[in-house]
Amino acid sequence: MEKQKLFVLFQNYVTDNIIPDFTLRQCALFEKYFDELIEWNQKFNLISFKSETDLIYRHFCDSLYSAKAIKSITHDTHLKVADLGTGSGMPGIPVKIAIPEIKLALVESITKKCYFLENANKKLGFDIEILNKRAEEVGQNPLYRQQYDIVLSRAVSKFSPNLEISIPLLRVGGHFIVHKTKNSAESKEEGLPSVENALRHLGARLEKTIPYKLPEQELDYCILIFKKFKDTPAQFPRKPGTPEKKPL
Repeated sequence: MEKQKLFVLFQNYVTDNIIPDFTLRQCALFEKYFDELIEWNQKFNLISFKSETDLIYRHFCDSLYSAKAIKSITHDTHLKVADLGTGSGMPGIPVKIAIPEIKLALVESITKKCYFLENANKKLGFDIEILNKRAEEVGQNPLYRQQYDIVLSRAVSKFSPNLEISIPLLRVGGHFIVHKTKNSAESKEEGLPSVENALRHLGARLEKTIPYKLPEQELDYCILIFKKFKDTPAQFPRKPGTPEKKPL
């Protein structure tokens, strides 16, 4: 599909379903981001998509539901936000485009992906902090631990380790926003029933669920919003690799 037509469809979907006041300038920033992703993805395997339409709907629109989630829990836009395991910058960069006042940190352990993130940050004219570190290390660093209003996570597979690396970064009263398929969120083995123990240890509880569907996608999706209600014990997150090997 012609790119101009694709972005008209994108803007229409976003304004109708996600962000009613989405502007032409914001759409133009997405187009810049889109161009960089297409170019860099030919050199590095940054992100998987079947077509340009798939990139727009399954990645851009999906990421923007994090911005919708933030707007559903607070009217404040001057927020400290961290995106863990951001990969090619999602959902963090789309959220920054939608809510430009946020102070954003992107956490990514793979160096070549951080090269792309630095480039995208420059091309988009943003002031994003890019941390080429393991999330477990960031969570134990006093500069970052319990410093964020919002932590974002998308496309991170195992739920309990994901909570363990995310919740320690939140201030008490902050929110963790995670993308899931509906089936994954409800699964006894890997969904909400499986992380009750982890939530007790980490000091967070589920506050809200936002279900949604995406164009041209068969799956049902949801965003889970957790609120941190007490300090996370100092031993969490554990050393890199441990949350995956020995989930709470």
